[in-house]
Amino acid sequence: MSKIIFLKPASYLFFIFLRFVRLTNRWERYNEGVPKSFWKKKKPFIWVHWHGQSLMLPGLWNYKEQDLFALVSRHGDGNFISSVLSNFGIKLIRGAGNPKKLGIKEKGGAMALRSMLKVLKLNSSVSLTADQPPGPGKVSGLGVITLARMSGIPIVPVAAATSRRYEFNNWDKFTINLPFGRGCVVWGDPISIKRNASKKEMEEARKILEDKLLEAYEASKRRVE
Repeated sequence: MSKIIFLKPASYLFFIFLRFVRLTNRWERYNEGVPKSFWKKKKPFIWVHWHGQSLMLPGLWNYKEQDLFALVSRHGDGNFISSVLSNFGIKLIRGAGNPKKLGIKEKGGAMALRSMLKVLKLNSSVSLTADQPPGPGKVSGLGVITLARMSGIPIVPVAAATSRRYEFNNWDKFTINLPFGRGCVVWGDPISIKRNASKKEMEEARKILEDKLLEAYEASKRRVE
C-alpha cells in the first residue's frame, strides 16, 4: 500500500529530474530527418532502443505531431516506469516484451502484440526495447522483428547519451544521465521486414537491427566524449 501512495509523487519528481537533465545538456541530433519524415507524413514507425539506455528518449519525441505508445512490463519496476512515461504524455501498452514471450498468452504477450498492431494500424507509433530482462543486454530478440513483419511498419533504431552519466553494473548497464554536459541522440535508418519473410530472413533482420542499435549507441557516446 505504501508503495502505491508514493508511486505518483516519486515518479513525478523523477520526471522533473529527467526534464532538467535534458534542458541543461547541449544536444546534438544526428540523422533527425528520419523521424521528422515520418512525423511530417503522419506515418507510424516502431521506435526501438536498448533497455537501460532510454531515459533521455521520451523528451525527444514530437508529441504535437504524433502519439507514441510505449510497451511497459506488468511486473517489476513497470508501474514506476509507466507513471514516469505518462508524465511525458506517452500512452501505455502493458504486457510482456521479452522476445521469447511476445505473443504468448499466459505472459501477457499476446495482448501486447495485438495492442501494438492496433496502434500502428491507427497511425500512431510504438516504442519498445530490443533486449529484455533478464538479459543478455544489447542482444536483440525476434519480438520486434515479428511486430514489424505482421504490421508492415518499419523499425527505427535510436540511442542517446550524455557526457555526464552514471552506469550501473547490471545486465543492461542501466544509465542515469546527469545535467550540465553534452548530449547526443542518434537515429538509424529505417529497417523494413517483408510480410512473407522467412525464418532465415527474420534472423537476418534481427542481426541487422542489433548491429544498427549498437552502432547508434556507440556513435552517441563518441560524440559526447
